[in-house]
Amino acid sequence: MLEYIFFHETPTQLFSDWLKSQGIEVEVVQDEESHIVFLDENIADDLYRLIEEKYDELLEMNEAILNQENAGQDGYHMAGIAVHLRTGQVSYADIDPKLMGRVISAISPEEFATIVDAIVTAVENPQEQTYCQRQREKNNGLSE
Repeated sequence: MLEYIFFHETPTQLFSDWLKSQGIEVEVVQDEESHIVFLDENIADDLYRLIEEKYDELLEMNEAILNQENAGQDGYHMAGIAVHLRTGQVSYADIDPKLMGRVISAISPEEFATIVDAIVTAVENPQEQTYCQRQREKNNGLSE
């Protein structure tokens, strides 16, 4: 059995729901401090990679939620997200915890990751033309 651990109910539920949407049966066991998601280890490699990516993403959410809930207990309040660059390097972006909380409550982690990935791509591959201009040129056969 594969085991994935969380320390907050929200990312646990999101992970469990996502796995079920992929056709994977899950068992969730909760104790006083953690939530463990169990699933069969007989999974195709491609799906396993997607599961690992989803888990990493939701583990970051888990950390952000816990940081927000524990604010003030140790004198600081923080949140952040790991940004994966095309070089393979990871950069951590600090985000105001209140803003992160609002984002998490408004859109799914997948949607937030899509936005972050689009920003990273735009920074790493600058485009001087707007999307409409690029599409117009493409449709007129002016670019590849």
